[in-house]
Amino acid sequence: MLASHERDKLLQQYPLLATIGNTPLVRVDVFAEEFPDLTVSAKLEYFNPGGSLKDRPVRQILLDALGTGALRPGKIILDSSSGNAGIAYAMLGAILQYPVHLVVPENASLERRRRIVAHGAKLITTDALKGYDEALHEVHRLAERESERYFFADQYSNASNWQAHYHGTAAEILEQTAGKVTHFVGGIGTGGAITGIGKRLKEYNPN
Repeated sequence: MLASHERDKLLQQYPLLATIGNTPLVRVDVFAEEFPDLTVSAKLEYFNPGGSLKDRPVRQILLDALGTGALRPGKIILDSSSGNAGIAYAMLGAILQYPVHLVVPENASLERRRRIVAHGAKLITTDALKGYDEALHEVHRLAERESERYFFADQYSNASNWQAHYHGTAAEILEQTAGKVTHFVGGIGTGGAITGIGKRLKEYNPN
């Protein structure tokens, strides 16, 4: 993981990256009648500049790669995505001035594809009938075939994914709830958020 002083230097160099994270936690009125003593809150990840939680791990992946030199001038950022991570890659790649190639199923939503292209990224589409697995297979084929050309971010296997949530999202949740959190509910895509947040919360409270 990128050292804190190196991370701070990059955030100063690219200030828009510093706008990712520190999203509000707001109370939502569900189960209020059945369980009046229960507090349910939601983390508003759409406040991130790319509009989703995925800005966090993608930023971490790219910053860590810049720190190690895996991402350097002349490299193209490559990964597969079904949408939100793709938007984050395209947006952050444009900020960092690196080209981005994304492998997506051809049935990815038109809105997401337009957003990705608007940031200047290149879309490589795969057969929708073969499902998202085909996009994963294709991105691995590309990364292996043209390893000198690409920095393969590999969000599914990259430890920076879950670490972004361990050090960021989960730490924010603990601070915003004053540590009074008993349950966490989240969706699963790559598994990075549920892994990183779950690990940090369980370290704080094993129950």
